[in-house]
Order: sequence, then C-alpha cells, then structure tokens
Amino acid sequence: MTNSRPRVLSIDDNQVLNTIRQKVLTVSGFDCDLAFTPEQALAMVITCHYDAILLDYYLPGSTGLQVADTIRTIRPGLPIIVVTGEEVYERSEVIHSYLIKGEGPEVLISRLKSVVFPKSTEARAMKAVAG
Repeated sequence: MTNSRPRVLSIDDNQVLNTIRQKVLTVSGFDCDLAFTPEQALAMVITCHYDAILLDYYLPGSTGLQVADTIRTIRPGLPIIVVTGEEVYERSEVIHSYLIKGEGPEVLISRLKSVVFPKSTEARAMKAVAG
C-alpha cells in the first residue's frame, strides 16, 4: 500500500510554532517532518523525499533564501514556501511562494495544496471561471 499523503518538511527554529504547524498539517492530510536548523534541514532533504518545503526566513546563522538556494542544488524544482513573521523584500526565483505567519492555517493549507497539486488547483480555477 502506498502513502498518498504529501510529505512536507517544515523548517523553523521556533520549536513550538513548528510543532503546531506539524499538527495542523497532519490533520489536513499532510505528513510533516520538522527541522530546527539549516544543517538538520539539509541533511533531511538529502536523505528523504518531500513534496514541498515550508521555510522560515530567519534561521540561526543563515537566511531562508540561503537555505533555499542550497536545497535547489540538492533537489531542483522542489516547491519552497517561505514563511516569515514580516514582509520580505528580498526575492528569489527559487521561492515558489511567500506566506506571512499569522495569516491562518487555511491560507497555509491552500498555499501548500497549490504547489503540491498544481494541476488540480488549476483545473478547479478553470472550472470556476467557466462557471
């Protein structure tokens, strides 16, 4: 039997927030692994398959964009969503989406689904437009 749940890696040095995010994702149909440092996250990206990455912008000794650049060299094309507490003005083509912490779990789940299931999201949008 295969696991049809998408697998996400959430990278955030705030352990409480990261654990809450994991619980929200689990009840929303995702499997979620946690990493708390850039080094831990990169080791996990090397050894595991993920359908998407949730990445805090401010990490100990690094920024999320630096970590995202390294992830791209390991797993090109892996969707990365930067989750941050404030607006980020630095942009990168490596990042698929940006999300402000506190926008609510619905926004997080919607954003994740849009990068994990892009074709089904596009089909629903086309159906809605067609009316």
